[in-house]
Amino acid sequence: MSMVCVQRAGILVLFTLLAACETPAPKQGDTRTPSLPQAVEVQRPLSPAYLRLLDEGQQQLNAGQIADAIATFERAQRIHADNARVYVALSQAYSKAGDRRASVAMAERGLLYCKDLDRCRVLRKLAGG
Repeated sequence: MSMVCVQRAGILVLFTLLAACETPAPKQGDTRTPSLPQAVEVQRPLSPAYLRLLDEGQQQLNAGQIADAIATFERAQRIHADNARVYVALSQAYSKAGDRRASVAMAERGLLYCKDLDRCRVLRKLAGG
């Protein structure tokens, strides 16, 4: 058998195998697109320590202890960096401190994690948009 015949036979076998791997054709009359399962988002519960730190930071901010409030909010951020609430607090604290750049940066980052319409609205306003 010549080399060309072996190559052709190999290609024929390859096409046969590929044809066997095809997905089955849809049933006659079934024009629906197969649906994919809904994405499931698991949201972990907020830790009590996180909530306490947010409350403590808010009290400090209200009392004019801006640097302490920022430090407290940053501690809360390390616990739940994926929660928009801490970014609202940080943005507001940086705004009170007169650091517009940091305030906008925190608001923009918070928008990445925003799920609550009212909180998203606040973050957009803090971000300047």
